[in-house]
Amino acid sequence: MIQTDRLQELWKNLSYSGKSEFEFTRIDSGEAKPEMNIGFNSTLNRCLLLELPKGHDIDFQKSIKQNLSLSFFDDTGYIVLELTDQSFTDLFNDLIISIYQHIYQMSDVKEYSQVFIQMFYKWSEFFDDKKSEKLSQDIIKGLFGELFVLKELIKDSHSTHINDLLNSWKGPYDKGHDFELDQKHIEVKTKEMTKTSVKISSEHQLESEMDIPLELLVLSVDTHSAKGQSLSTLVSDIKNIVISKLGDFSIVLTALAQKNITARSIYQYDNFRFEAIEEIVYNCTHTDFPKLTKTNTPKAIGSVQYTLHLNYLTEYISSKKTFDD
Repeated sequence: MIQTDRLQELWKNLSYSGKSEFEFTRIDSGEAKPEMNIGFNSTLNRCLLLELPKGHDIDFQKSIKQNLSLSFFDDTGYIVLELTDQSFTDLFNDLIISIYQHIYQMSDVKEYSQVFIQMFYKWSEFFDDKKSEKLSQDIIKGLFGELFVLKELIKDSHSTHINDLLNSWKGPYDKGHDFELDQKHIEVKTKEMTKTSVKISSEHQLESEMDIPLELLVLSVDTHSAKGQSLSTLVSDIKNIVISKLGDFSIVLTALAQKNITARSIYQYDNFRFEAIEEIVYNCTHTDFPKLTKTNTPKAIGSVQYTLHLNYLTEYISSKKTFDD
């Protein structure tokens, strides 16, 4: 199975001599049934080439997206995915690996060519160079906490469950709870280590749904630690885990896009760094747990926001974990 290090080594050893339109090499040693190659074209743009059997007829329409294009060369039988902005090379490698993982075992040319094209359209939005207002440190801190929890959920998971866990992350969509697992829901609050309270932003955040157990997970972080991690490095760690388990990393990219965070814009938050110190989980389903919810708040009252003081919640703690180096 192709991995990022192997792909980067292949690019490093490739060069364009100018003798033909494309100069490329196969990305594996023949393990995959479809033949996929990476290389450069005459404009020195990076390309992924999928070779179709000679004479195979395909219903194809050329597509040019921002920083990415898809073409078919009927004389050679290649579908060519071209990166037109080389500042997206890391993301392009992620796309190559994702496509490979999806089609390497497919033998039906109609099936694997269709998946190849579908994944181009699915990923093309991640290559858009969108301009958006920069998010605050508090918002980035909240996203860091959710992503940290996501990493903890997936790192010991079985490959067959990886995409279900990725899809359970609902935080960026601002609907329901931050994580909606089959057996429980989790609401994540990220606070600085010195603080002893968290903000509950609505009467829905601690409301249980359909008798599914709800946990309040409070992650305490140090925002001044020299060992702090940025959002981009945490996402990179998650990507490596997802790829190693043959998961679909585009699920994470789609979620981040809800907050206008792209593969390029994420680096503008590298000045915000967080070190996870402690995680405490509270049982919100307990009948005596202090909370204001849609159920126990009069109908005449809406848009509830309140502060939850953690010092009064020790009897509802279900687990506690500290994070070592």
